[in-house]
Amino acid sequence: MEAKEILAKVKEFFSDLTAPVAHIQLSEYDLKSGGKVTIDKLEVGGIVMIDGAPSLAGELELADGTKITVADNGVIAELESAVADTPAAPDANPAGDMGAKFASFETATNEKFAAYETKFAAYEQRFADYEVKMAKANKVIEELLKLSTLIVEAPAAAPDTATKTVNTFKEEGIKHNPILFS
Repeated sequence: MEAKEILAKVKEFFSDLTAPVAHIQLSEYDLKSGGKVTIDKLEVGGIVMIDGAPSLAGELELADGTKITVADNGVIAELESAVADTPAAPDANPAGDMGAKFASFETATNEKFAAYETKFAAYEQRFADYEVKMAKANKVIEELLKLSTLIVEAPAAAPDTATKTVNTFKEEGIKHNPILFS
């Protein structure tokens, strides 16, 4: 394989590495405090971007009142809808209905687990994307090593005849020097 072919392959690998994995549809939202954010999906596991970069961790509130808790790398960790919960009617039973409380607790727990599963699925997809990119990077490294070997083993130009490459050391002086070999 010639150097030009190897370089063409290296360019192809690099273009594959820098190409986006999938096109993501972003939606723009207004913040309550002013300004705008873009979000790929308004759910736990979605990505919040400000000016094209992932948002910093913290709390955001959209103009419609939706509250978003942003974790590292702009990932939505928690989402509180703008619709206010209606207060429950006072219980006729002062001790409360334990069955209803348990059902409420179970629903909340299931929702949290579903949110975590969604979040983990997003992380698994990212991990798989990184594995693909790493495999491509390894191929690029292999091709660069082949190219380097080719350059080292087959120089592109003949050696300069004006340059001396003959050993100018006197072997006799080195072998019989009593200071060096004592």
